[in-house]
Amino acid sequence: MTKFEWDESIVLGIQFIDKQHKALFDWMNSLHEAITEGDGKVKVEEIINNLIKYVIVHFSEEERLMLSWNYPALGAHRKEHDHFTTKLQDIQSSFNAGNDMSADVLVFMVDWLVCHIKGTDIDYSRFIHEGGEKRITAPTVSAESGSA
Repeated sequence: MTKFEWDESIVLGIQFIDKQHKALFDWMNSLHEAITEGDGKVKVEEIINNLIKYVIVHFSEEERLMLSWNYPALGAHRKEHDHFTTKLQDIQSSFNAGNDMSADVLVFMVDWLVCHIKGTDIDYSRFIHEGGEKRITAPTVSAESGSA
């Protein structure tokens, strides 16, 4: 896997979400660099922990945004978030148990995020940009840039 380069194809046009997506890919790139440069188990473990924390905060913020717009597919979207979070925690457990972090794992994470953004995230973005339903409350934005 080469370093992920951000491009306009995954921009949603919701500034704080796009900023968080960029930060997620920064974490992925930091993880890739730590693994390929042999930075050691402690450094890789630290990055995985921070990545998972950031993913959880980001998903929560996205879900609050969708809730504030009364987005009808929130439940299905949340299930995708839960599945990915569980997968990341499984990867973390495997690594902590002494298994190597392979390039395949990194490819999976980046591919999942790109497909998720271009698939289900773009759907809620369109819903919001088209006016959605009457906005219920303003979203609470607490996750500023947490990039590596």
